[in-house]
Amino acid sequence: MRLPEMPEHEARSIRDYVNSQSHDDPAGLVQKVGSRRIMGRVHDMYDVHCERSRWWVITDPTNLYLQDDFPEVEQALIFHLGLGIFMAERSRAELPEAEEERVSGAWRRFKQALSDMDGAGESEDYQAVGIKCRDALLAVVRDHMTAEWVGEVEDPPKVSDFKGWGNIFAERLAEGRVRSYIKALVDKTWDLSVWLQHNTNATPDDAELVLDATAHYLSALGRLIHRRDHGEPERCPRCGSYRLDEDVEMVDEPEVGMLDSTICGGCGWQSEQTFISLVDHFRGKEQAVIDYLARPAGPSDRLHRKERREAIADGDEE
Repeated sequence: MRLPEMPEHEARSIRDYVNSQSHDDPAGLVQKVGSRRIMGRVHDMYDVHCERSRWWVITDPTNLYLQDDFPEVEQALIFHLGLGIFMAERSRAELPEAEEERVSGAWRRFKQALSDMDGAGESEDYQAVGIKCRDALLAVVRDHMTAEWVGEVEDPPKVSDFKGWGNIFAERLAEGRVRSYIKALVDKTWDLSVWLQHNTNATPDDAELVLDATAHYLSALGRLIHRRDHGEPERCPRCGSYRLDEDVEMVDEPEVGMLDSTICGGCGWQSEQTFISLVDHFRGKEQAVIDYLARPAGPSDRLHRKERREAIADGDEE
C-alpha cells in the first residue's frame, strides 16, 4: 500500500509532539498512514517509530496510542473517536480562549445554567435553566454596551432590552448576510429563553434547545469581536490559501532555540525563518511553565503503560 505523501514540516510537528510526551524515548521515522473525515472533522493518522516503542498518532484532537495496546490503526481510531465524544461532553462548558475572553461574564452565567441542567429533573428545574440563559444574554449587554467598538449610541436602549442592544452589536460587528443572521439569532435566542422561563410544562429537550441556542449566540458574538480585534486571517502570498501553518524547528546553533516560520499547506511556500532562543522564549513565563508541568496528566498520559503493567505483574507497584 502506498502511503500518503507528507511534507517535512508535518513530520517534524508530529515528531516534536511525541517527543514532548516522552523525554527518554525519542521519535524517529514518522509515516502518515491515512486520513479519515468523520462527522465533518478530519483525523490524520501517523505511524511513529521511537527507539524503544511504536505509536499511532491521531489528530483533532492530537493524541497518541501505544501500538502494543492497539495493533491496528483502526482500533486506535475507534478509541480516539469515543474519547473525543467523552471530551466533547466535558468541554461543553468551554469556548476557544479567543472567544471566551470576549464574553467571559456571560459565559460564566451560561456555565451556571449548564450546572443547573445537570441536576434538573422537573419542569420548574428546566424553567430555571431558561432564567440562567436569559441572565447570560443580559450579561452580554452589561459587558459591552460601553465598549469602544460600540461607539456612541443615539437614544440607547435600556439595559434590560437585549434585542435592542443585540441589534446594535450586530450593526457594529457584521454586515450583509452575517449581520442579518446575527440579528435573527438575537431575536430567536431571547424569545426561546423567555419562553422556557414561563413554560410550566418544560421538558429536558426544551432546556437543551435553549442551552444550545444561547451557547451558539455567545460563541458567534465572541468570534465576531475577536475578528474585529485581529482582522481577517492571513492568506498565502503566493497562492492565496488560508492553510498557513506555523513551523517550529529546534536548533542548537548559535544557541539552543527555535527557528520559527510560516508554511503554506496549499503550495509549500515558506516565510523567512526567525530565530528565538529558549531563554528569550520563556523569559517572564517561568511560573506558567511550572503550573503547566504540575497539572494532572490528561488523556495523552499513556506513555510507558506497558512498563507500568509489567511492573505491577512483577510486584513492583501496589
